[in-house]
Amino acid sequence: MSHLTDPDTKRKKKSVTFRWSWIFAVLLSLKALYMAFYVTPPGDIPDESGHYAYVRDIAAGEIFPLMHKAMIPNNLWMDTGEPQAYVRDNYIAQHPPLYYAVAAIPLKATQLFTAERWYQIRAARTVSALSLGLLFLALFWTLVDAGISRSHALLLASTLGFIPMVSHLASGITNDIFLFMLCALATRHLVRFVKTQTIRDAYLCAVWLALAGATKMTAWILIAGFVGIMIYELRRPLKAWLLHAAGITGIALILPAWWMARNYVHFGNPLKINVVNVPPRLPDYTLLEYLQNQPFFDWMLVHFYGLIGFSGYCQTPELRHLCTSVRSTRISSQPYDFMVLVLLTITVLLLAHTFLRYRRLAKPVASAQPAASLQQWVANSVRHGGARTALLGALLIVGVSVFTVAEINIHHEPGWVAELARTMMVAVGLVGILGLGIVLLDTDTDERLLYYAMVLFLGFGLMILVQGHKAYALLAEMRGVQGRYFYPFLPFMLVALALLLQRFKVPTVMYLWVVIALAWGELHAYVTQVIPFFEYVKI
Repeated sequence: MSHLTDPDTKRKKKSVTFRWSWIFAVLLSLKALYMAFYVTPPGDIPDESGHYAYVRDIAAGEIFPLMHKAMIPNNLWMDTGEPQAYVRDNYIAQHPPLYYAVAAIPLKATQLFTAERWYQIRAARTVSALSLGLLFLALFWTLVDAGISRSHALLLASTLGFIPMVSHLASGITNDIFLFMLCALATRHLVRFVKTQTIRDAYLCAVWLALAGATKMTAWILIAGFVGIMIYELRRPLKAWLLHAAGITGIALILPAWWMARNYVHFGNPLKINVVNVPPRLPDYTLLEYLQNQPFFDWMLVHFYGLIGFSGYCQTPELRHLCTSVRSTRISSQPYDFMVLVLLTITVLLLAHTFLRYRRLAKPVASAQPAASLQQWVANSVRHGGARTALLGALLIVGVSVFTVAEINIHHEPGWVAELARTMMVAVGLVGILGLGIVLLDTDTDERLLYYAMVLFLGFGLMILVQGHKAYALLAEMRGVQGRYFYPFLPFMLVALALLLQRFKVPTVMYLWVVIALAWGELHAYVTQVIPFFEYVKI
């Protein structure tokens, strides 16, 4: 009886994992499709009325609906027999149109066969559901390209498929999951470029970034970060470096630049968004007061895990007078508690690894490597003991000081889970500050990839914090505190997580149990909370 050689065994394992990746992608999309058709009521995805009206406008031939002219009709979700007399401004038209143009394709095809709104709505939802499966595949291959074993990549990529908020958005008409998928594809080619310096991957990354920028403006921050990383890491002679830096930047920015030019032509503001035009209610409310008095960090994490619902109950004509505001429910029970404990464990490992890496980097480098990139030039410039110690020491002092001040001053929500979640999120900020030293000085590509992700995450988090404070000073209400805004950055964060766990040699069985627990948590949340909530808000 013959036996398989080691190469044959490896090929067989790869084939099995590859097959399972496609099976799991199909299952995730089927789950999202079932929820889109039979679980999530129309209108109960965040801002779904605006998203659907945008898709319908494009399907009707209005290719680029203009904000303040595009409207949301009163009978959007069902034909009530009433004329479209009651309309409101479609604030969602502030978004670039790529997702809406794609979603208009199945909607238009369905309109050729039936006038039933039920089918048309579900047809438009299929884009998000299919994007979830493609997102999983993009994450899986990104992790494999980062050097993670296929079994670990399979399990890690699947974790995001069991976050209730991700599943919820994948069942509706929204650009979030489509954007998530595009950013995962961009992240894959960024990782490949940084590890191999294959210029083709840099340009492919730029293409996916451009498409992401044509989907949602939150991706523009990711574009700046990714293009900066590629230029910083680009190893070429000066003339070729300048040529490729310009080419990568130009491709990544071409579609966002077009959208900004369009905004400037129509509104005189390239960054035009829908803003409430009212005098600030709290004009003197400082950022420190905002952090001290408002549960920013608690809201951000809870809403990342599960903020379900919107205004789907408004579609019942006889009871529309009861529709006075958004209805939603937050998942903050045992499944959420488990996710916080998992993230806290990861944060502890991340802190330990960061301090160990700092200790190693503090040692002077005897000889410089030939500088073929900005990264190598910077590392060579700070290779001597005194300069390295000063830079790393300054970042350490700043990071620990910010962490201490934040822990003392940030709003404390009651309950041990909220306390742990707040401390964990502040600690991630500390890692981001310390990560600046690692991306400047470390010669290990994987280490730089890990901390590039942390630095970008910190930078975007600070921007969201500042915007949240501006909104609160304007309206005296918590606005814009949504975990889904971080979706463009999560594929890179997942790469960082995978590289970290690989350093600690976490066994496969631990990955498996975490995935099982997350899957159980999502099922538990839907059965005990989400579906009963949907039944309630249907009136």
